[in-house]
Amino acid sequence: MRWIVRVYGLLRDEKGRYLVLEEYFRGGWITKFPGGGVEPYEGLIDALHREMQEELGITVRRAEHFYTTDFFQRSYYHQEARLLSVYYRVFYEGEVRATSPWLRLFWLFPGLMRLTFPVDRYVQRLLMAEAPAE
Repeated sequence: MRWIVRVYGLLRDEKGRYLVLEEYFRGGWITKFPGGGVEPYEGLIDALHREMQEELGITVRRAEHFYTTDFFQRSYYHQEARLLSVYYRVFYEGEVRATSPWLRLFWLFPGLMRLTFPVDRYVQRLLMAEAPAE
């Protein structure tokens, strides 16, 4: 079974909301944290920088590791592959904007997110556990 490695950014605003994307992908809308696949010969932090620039038009100033998948998860789109997802808290420069007409951005409190992917939903629960009541 092959591995698919993905990296995601957790961007938080001053109100305690996190950035969530809706992206049109494979004929439908998915809801996820910003980020994506790590390219061959690319490190995690390099991939994070690239994904944040590509999707949001921002420059990562600092990234702090938050969570790495620690349970078995098949890839959502490739059933013959297992998934490793790495999440970072992202501190950035620039104005967050959708860089494609196929992206919609929302700042949401963790309890209001309706995420597509199982690992994102797990990270959502971790964020909810550390957040004060909304």
